[in-house]
This record gives sequence, C-alpha cells and structure tokens, in this order.
Amino acid sequence: MVVRIIIAGESQCIIFAEVCLVADHLKKNLPNFCYERIEKPILEWNMWLCKINQKNKWHHKGSPLIWKELFSKGSKPHYIGGSSEFLDYCHSYYKFDVLLASEKIETLIKSYKSYQTKLKSDRKSVKRILETTEEIREQPKTNFVVCISGARYPLTMHLISGLLDMSQGEKTIYKIYIYDEECTKGFMEFIEQECSYISTNHPGKVVKYIEKVGVALTHSDLFIILDHVPFQVESSIGDWIQANKKLMENMALKINASASQKMCILLPNLGPACYNATVLMNSVTYINKNNIVVATSDLGLEISSILAEIAEVSMRTIFCPPVWGFVGINHLVDIRTTVHKYDSFTPYDRYIKVKKSSLTIGSLTPEMRTMQYLVHFDKSLWIKHVEKKAKMTEDKISINKAISVLELIKLWLFNSNDSCIINLGIRCNGSFGLTFSGAFSQPAHFVNGEWTPASNYILPKDPQMNIKYLQQMAEIVMKMNKNELPKLIPYFPCTCKKKYYKKKGVW
Repeated sequence: MVVRIIIAGESQCIIFAEVCLVADHLKKNLPNFCYERIEKPILEWNMWLCKINQKNKWHHKGSPLIWKELFSKGSKPHYIGGSSEFLDYCHSYYKFDVLLASEKIETLIKSYKSYQTKLKSDRKSVKRILETTEEIREQPKTNFVVCISGARYPLTMHLISGLLDMSQGEKTIYKIYIYDEECTKGFMEFIEQECSYISTNHPGKVVKYIEKVGVALTHSDLFIILDHVPFQVESSIGDWIQANKKLMENMALKINASASQKMCILLPNLGPACYNATVLMNSVTYINKNNIVVATSDLGLEISSILAEIAEVSMRTIFCPPVWGFVGINHLVDIRTTVHKYDSFTPYDRYIKVKKSSLTIGSLTPEMRTMQYLVHFDKSLWIKHVEKKAKMTEDKISINKAISVLELIKLWLFNSNDSCIINLGIRCNGSFGLTFSGAFSQPAHFVNGEWTPASNYILPKDPQMNIKYLQQMAEIVMKMNKNELPKLIPYFPCTCKKKYYKKKGVW
C-alpha cells in the first residue's frame, strides 16, 4: 500500500517552509515518496488546528503539523508530529540526513521578514480605514432626499408645503423628487415651477420633476407612494384588489432595480393602503420589511373633534384615538381607550370650612385616563362622523392625511423618539396576539431604527369589534381573486340619510 505524508502549516511559518523543502528533495530523489501540502493563512491556522486535533484526538501545538495516511479512502491518519519528529522519521525510514544550504535559509528568512513588514503595514491601513468609516457612521445624516410617486393627487401639494418647512437644527429636506407616469409633462413642470426657488437652507431647485422614478430612488432616503387604484362602485371587490396588487408589484420591480437598501417607504392612507403595503413587503427583495409603513393616524384625527364635542372636553387634552385593522378594507378607531389628559382638583380642609378664603383652596394634579367613561352611553358619534365626512371636500380630507404623514416623517427622519407612540400600519411581530404576515394598523414606536408594535399599549375595548376579527378579514382579502364579491349596492340613497337616522336612531 502506498503511503503519503501530509504537511500542514501557517503560510508565514519559516519552519513549515523548511520542512516542505525537505519533502520536495525526498520526492525528487525517492520514487515512492509522496506528500501533500496544506497551507493555511495565519488568521485561520489556530481554528483549523483545533478542529483537526478534536477530530483525531491529537494534542499538537504550533506549526507545522505532520501525519501520514494510506491512499485508500477512509484510512486512519497516523500522527508524526512537528518538524523535528518529521526529520527523525525521514532519517529512520529513508536514511536521510538533512542539511539545508545557508543561502536557502537566508532567502526564506528575508522573504518572511519582508512579508511580516508588509502585513503590519496592511494591518495599520485597514485599522485606519475602519476608524475613518466608524467616524462617518457616527455622524448623523443631515440632508434628506424624498421622492413622491403619484403627484397628481391633491395630497401632494400639502406634503410638499410641509416638507419644505420641515427642519430641525442642521437637518433639512435637501431635495424632493415628484413623479407621476399618468400626468402630462407640462402639468408636472408646472408643479415644479410653482414649488421651486422657495427659501430653504440649500440654493437651487428643491422640488424636481423626473420622468423615470428609478433615477430618484437611487438617491432617496424616503419614498412616499400615493399611487393606488380608486374603488369603482360598478366593479367587484376582487377586481379592485387585484388591480391594486398589479400596481404594487410593478412598483416593487422599480424599487428592486434602483432603490438603496436603507430607503424607507411610506404609504399614506389612500385606497387599500395596508393591502398595498403588504404586497410591497412580499415583493421587494432588499428593503427592510419593517421600513414599509402606512400612516393611519388621519382616521383618528377625523374622529377627534366629534369625540371632544360629545365628551365636552378640549381637543388639546385628548390624544389621537388608536387605529386598528387592515386600513383601506376595514378598521376600528378605538375611542374608548383614547387617552384624556386632565387636571384633578384636590380641595384642602379650608375649602369646606371657610367660604371666603384668600388662601389657596386646593391643588391641581395632572393625570391621564381613558375616554371610556365619558362616551360609554353615547350612540351618536358615528352618525355625526358620517354626516360630517359627507360634507367634507377631498381637499379637507387631504389635510388630515397630510398632518399624519408629516408628523410621521418628522419622527422618522428628524427626531427619533422611542417613547412617542403613533398609529401605523406596520408588519406584525406577534404583539397583541396578531400573527398576520403583513401590514396591520396598530400603536407603534421607533426602536433601534425600525418601527415596531408598542406591545404595552391597551387593547381595544369596543364591544362590537375585536382585532382577531380584523385579522381574519385581512387574511381573507389577501387570498381574494378577481370577480369575488359583487359590486356594492348602497343601503339607502344619500339624500335619505337624515330620514333614516331619525327613524332608526342608529347607523
């Protein structure tokens, strides 16, 4: 049986090089001598040696490591040792006395020292580059680029106006790209002309119209998608859903082709917003799924004024009501757990005993409570909301949406604060018992650069709706095909609303 010698060692080990020279000499002079060389980088050597020791139950230290084995497959390796053991082995088996010429040793030493000097120089260069990169990472970004797709909608002008005024310290919006493939070039240039040359921290045109969105996505920090397919009463729900799906999948192709991996994607509450965000989450390849969100606070803002009127409290003292659900399809605005900030009055004893006292009669303590006890018996809120919304123009509706979007952008890009909780359609992670694999509106906060559910928030207390039902509806809609669910037929004519309310008293 033919035996081969395996010599393993570090690439910079001078003894390893010497042993290989001996093996080369034996191979040239002895026809039956066969050896194999295993050379490992210095950074990998210790790990590799540890593994080979564990595998064969050896206790070898240092470089080189030498063993022998048969050519047959699965043969057991036989340990020889290091360089001195190998030379003894050569002397005993092959009667070979090694004596290397001094010139070869000097050449090896010179090459080794030269390599070590270069290695130290390279390590210093790498360290310097890493330190410079770390300094760049530590410097916060101050100039942000925003791209808005679907600029034909009235919401665009409100967003541009708010973005141009948005700044905090050195942070500002540097450039706003607008894009709409369904609008004429003349109309888009008109918008650009109207919005440009506004006083900002940067000279030149801040708002720029582009004909290809991929050009803008390469440089954008935030991508606002207003594109959606509006619902038509004469079409089925399935057709509407599938049309939006096709639109979002085409948008995902553009994002995958051009966008930066760190880009954030924001969908205002237009069309089936959470459905569209879920399709994007499933279609994009490089974007972080937690950075695709839907602004849903506008639904709570619509209710706030009516809620304050019914509860007879100031709007300044109530927070935005929590919004739950698959926004755009079905949702719940939870007015019962809406937080109300008030001052609790605690009278002193003199308040009871002395009728006319010039001294302080008590103390005010700021407290927070939910609105449940103030609206528990009132059934008119949703009727008033429908009547009010029927009178609202598209421009007024856009204002609420713009406020929710701009507040979100301010938190996201300018003032990240994990203690601030807002309503967002974000990816579920099991919080609140939600296991839906897509965008679902819920209370959220910004943690470690990502939007995550605020799991400590109060669950909704509406007696006629629960979030499990909302999740089931979301799962059904995600599987819906064309022609499913026929067109919607209004329950009563719009002109008969007041008569219906008067007769029934409820919605």
